[in-house]
Amino acid sequence: MKPLIYGYMRVGDDASDDQIDQAERTLREYADVEGFCYATTFYDDDSGSRSAFYELTAELQRAEARHVIVPSLDHLSRHPILLNHMIERLEHEASARIWVAEQ
Repeated sequence: MKPLIYGYMRVGDDASDDQIDQAERTLREYADVEGFCYATTFYDDDSGSRSAFYELTAELQRAEARHVIVPSLDHLSRHPILLNHMIERLEHEASARIWVAEQ
């Protein structure tokens, strides 16, 4: 059985549906090539909300999944301190590894 992997993206108001769909296809294709079963994608908007990130962390714990894929680390945060905090949260609270599918 393939291990589960969850996608996470931060989406700006200016992103078109086509751009979002293409980014998710990239995540799914990368996950498939790496041998994962892609579960779903969690989306936060670019306003600074982290509600989907917290839902992702809870889902990882619930499903005992250990993998998250993002288009780039900028989707977690562009700020180095906040980026490190989010990575640490995924690693420590959910024992998750972050995969990056650079587009």
